[in-house]
Amino acid sequence: MSNVQRDDAQVERPAPHRADDDTPVVLIADDEEPIAEALSDIIEEAGYHAILARDGRRALELALGERPALVITDYMMPYLNGAQLMLAVREDAHSRGQSPPPVVLMSAAGRPYLAGTLADAIIGKPFDIAEIEMILHQFIDTPQHSHG
Repeated sequence: MSNVQRDDAQVERPAPHRADDDTPVVLIADDEEPIAEALSDIIEEAGYHAILARDGRRALELALGERPALVITDYMMPYLNGAQLMLAVREDAHSRGQSPPPVVLMSAAGRPYLAGTLADAIIGKPFDIAEIEMILHQFIDTPQHSHG
């Protein structure tokens, strides 16, 4: 039971990858562990690296440090919601003269609820595996992952 304690340093560990590894990184931000783990499995199966955060503040730290190719975030999260995270990531990228990563917002409330957020894509919860795979291929340009 000691592994279940709310110690974010223990719980939220980015997947290790080498600096010379050009496999795209996808940041998943969701405070519901089963959803984050399911997304991580789909992303890893598709050949990408997944890193997880359980709240918006940790997601922003990871986004600024890891420079993910894509951010998939729940809308309702502690500290920063998904829209606030998206704006902070975009602002940081623009301040560095870089293109921000695409941001996909998820919500159990559905697409109409998030329509005004200016996200790159919006998906409902529960999500469909095929929809996640389509989003990965739509937003990450990875010729090395065509068949492999």
